[in-house]
Order: sequence, then C-alpha cells, then structure tokens
Amino acid sequence: MFALHSQAETITLVGEDSWYPYSAVKNEQNRGFAVDVIKAAYAAVKIDVKFISTPYSRCLMLVQSGQELGCFDSLKDAKLEPDFIFHKEAIFKASVGIYARTDSAQSRVNKINVLELHKYVIGVTHGYTYGTAFEKDTRIVRESAPNDLSNLRKLILGRSDYSLIYTRVADYLTSTHPDEFKGAIQQVGILVEDYLYVSFSKLRPESARYANALDQGLRLIRANGAYAAIERKWARPEP
Repeated sequence: MFALHSQAETITLVGEDSWYPYSAVKNEQNRGFAVDVIKAAYAAVKIDVKFISTPYSRCLMLVQSGQELGCFDSLKDAKLEPDFIFHKEAIFKASVGIYARTDSAQSRVNKINVLELHKYVIGVTHGYTYGTAFEKDTRIVRESAPNDLSNLRKLILGRSDYSLIYTRVADYLTSTHPDEFKGAIQQVGILVEDYLYVSFSKLRPESARYANALDQGLRLIRANGAYAAIERKWARPEP
C-alpha cells in the first residue's frame, strides 16, 4: 500500500502532444481524458502531477533513457513490456480501427481479416505500437507517419492501403478536418481493443513506487465515482 504524505509530492510525466481526446496540447496546456484520469488518480494519493508534452516516439525515448519518469499512453505489449515498468490498473481501454479510403477496393472488404494485413501497405504512426500480434508480424509493410493526422493524409493520397488509428482519435480528426476526411475514409475493422498505461522508466529507482501509487489512486477514483465523472466529461470531447 502506498503511504500517504501530509504534504503533496510533485512528479512530472510526459504526455503525447497530439493524441486528442486522450492527450494533447490545447491552449498551451496538456488536456485530454488520460491527463484528467492520471491527475485525479495521483491526487487521490496526495501526489501532484506536472505534465510536459512531446511526440510519442520522443516520449518513449526520454523515459527509456531515464531522462523522464513516465510516458503515456502505452500498450503493454511484446514490444514495450521488456523495456519499461508498467502499473497493473489500466488508465482506459480503447480500440484501434482499420481505415480505408471510401473510393478504394479495400473499403468494400467486409471487416478485413487482420491476418491478411501483410498483403497491403499499412499506415502507422511513428513510435506507436499496435499489439503483440501486429508487432510480431514481420511480413507487414508499414508506411510510417509522424502523427495520426499525417497517417490519415497518407491514406487519402494512396500512400497506404489501410491506416491504423484509434477510433476516438479518428472521430476527432474527421470532425475537425471535414473538408479532408468527411466521406473520404471509413472504418472497415478493428485491429485490437486493449488497455493503455503509463510506461515508467526502468532506469529511475522511484518508478516502481510511483507505478504502485498510480494503481492505488486508480482504484480509489474508480470506487468513489471520480473516474466515472471524468468519463462523462469526455463522452463528448471538448473543442
């Protein structure tokens, strides 16, 4: 059990800068569902959190090298689990959608079989992982983009046959870039539905302690209703 202190401690975590509605920079602040959950969970155990933002690939690099304590949001999959410390209670669960151009032959495939992705060029976002099965399939040709927005734009340009985007992120990008994406892309399947976490540095001696504290805080806010309140707040993402 994590010992509570009479005065709040302060830690710094790295969140992704362009993964709305989970974690992004808006009005020069870190905002998003994951940001609110992590902040509330740590507050429940008397820990304040400061956030800095970077692209996800840099987020992982800073934590893996020990320059920063933790990075979010990460899948606990075969690619990341050996190199980071993970807490037990997930921050949230989300789905990675498989998207195609509406005018392409791929869009007419009824629920693409994920085992057949190696037959196509798959758009991915640099630094992201997409679950153990996808990461271990070396036959898949990947077209990497610096962020999800660029990933979808490459799909529109025909640089990829399918793009992998978390469904809530894709919904947000479609709503905020209707001239580019509305009616031009469609979801044709789900690659994976999985839980996401903070990945903590194995080189920082305090990582295990703050991973355990996050678990305790997450259990507390799920029990007292704070987590559900955050879910309701983000059911319709803020602009």
